[in-house]
Amino acid sequence: MTQHHRPSAAPTPPGRPQTTPNAPRLASKRAVYSIAAGAAVGVVPPPADGAVVYSGVQDLSIGQGLAQDLDINSDAVTDILLKNYVFFGGNYQGASVNGYPGKLVGFEGALAYASALASGSLVDATTVGPAFFGSMAYGAANPSAEFNDVSGVFLGLSFPIGGNEPEFLHYGWVRVSVNNANGTFVINDWAYQDAANTGILTGETGPLGVPGDFNEDGAVDAADYTVWRDNLGVETSLPNGVDTGGPVGQADYDLWVAGFGGPAPAAASAGAAVPEPSTLGLLAAGCLGVAALRRRQKRED
Repeated sequence: MTQHHRPSAAPTPPGRPQTTPNAPRLASKRAVYSIAAGAAVGVVPPPADGAVVYSGVQDLSIGQGLAQDLDINSDAVTDILLKNYVFFGGNYQGASVNGYPGKLVGFEGALAYASALASGSLVDATTVGPAFFGSMAYGAANPSAEFNDVSGVFLGLSFPIGGNEPEFLHYGWVRVSVNNANGTFVINDWAYQDAANTGILTGETGPLGVPGDFNEDGAVDAADYTVWRDNLGVETSLPNGVDTGGPVGQADYDLWVAGFGGPAPAAASAGAAVPEPSTLGLLAAGCLGVAALRRRQKRED
């Protein structure tokens, strides 16, 4: 397919988005949705001195024939386009960085490919490139593709913030799960380094939070159990959970039990009420048991 050809040698003029060479026009079959990282639950505003800014768990599913815009740093500019298209050759998944001179971590053979990165891989000036776009999966048509059937692996990228020169580049990652044969593409979460020209490790989410605080609200409570329950068995790592890459399971539950009633913002720390059994059933019973155990231990002390 022509969309996999290498980009031309001429750079994109400053202030303009990069365009994948000879990309097909999908007209009404393509719909694009914008996701601003700042609007996602659990995202904190980037600090002035630079730090890793994390999206929190998102698990955004891209329908077949559609694409997903991601505004990673919430500045109303698309940073990366993730594609779940259907061509004559079958299901195709791919990615392209929008702003020049941003690039994907990838490699080239006869075609441009995106690299499937493991957790802890370095994304910086030495690892991004050679292209700003790449195939992730296209069946037998793209034999070197690395995302044919993966869960919780990473794309690495550089993208500009505030200008179109190398000194404005920032580095980030997007965790995805893809099954090319089934035509499924899920964006699990993402993060970027707020300091320009500073590398990031895939899976890095910034300062450690409260263990068991799966919804990242600063408190370990019944709401975190709900996050655990809804993700039980999923091949992912919960925020502030056991970072195994999945599946979510007993170890994460044990972490929640151990941390129940733990640190919370000052306004919420007083009287960490346990939900009533009439509203949350077994969940509440479990919470009450943990709370009672803690009270008994305090009395014995």
